[in-house]
Amino acid sequence: SPMRILDMGTGSGCILLSLLHYMKEDSCLVLEGVGADISNEALQVARENAKRMELEAEWVHGDLFSKVEGKFQVIVSNPPYVRTAELDRLQAEVRYHDPRIALDGNADGLYFYRRIVEECKIYLEPGGHLLFEIGHDQAEDVAGMMRNAGFSKIKIKKDLAGLDRVVSGVYDRCA
Repeated sequence: SPMRILDMGTGSGCILLSLLHYMKEDSCLVLEGVGADISNEALQVARENAKRMELEAEWVHGDLFSKVEGKFQVIVSNPPYVRTAELDRLQAEVRYHDPRIALDGNADGLYFYRRIVEECKIYLEPGGHLLFEIGHDQAEDVAGMMRNAGFSKIKIKKDLAGLDRVVSGVYDRCA
């Protein structure tokens, strides 16, 4: 059966499409990709990017998991994680390029992490992986949420600037 990958809050689809491209290139896996987003405009960009890259994916419009079906071996997400109070202080190229909905993680920047960690459990296969892009100062909070929700093998990876950037874990429990 295919390896299913869900990109929650896919936006332009760049994470999902990169995974599909590089995993397909380097393996004999049969891959299925699903990108979910609340923005129809973002999903249209994702569709166009997939077409340009000659990749197949399913695109789902809805609020987080509301329209997602089935189980996945991997769920990835780069959710909105900027604290609302910090939005107006972002660099101009971010403030004026990205829609506010793609940036605003509410008061503490962790709103979407909490929702995804709790809601993803019924969509992950046993032993499935959850990976998040995070703000540079959110690693311990997100790792703690995942640990408290039953994830194990939690890892924090740094970006090229040496800042915490990815938190991953494995869900070993069946929902």
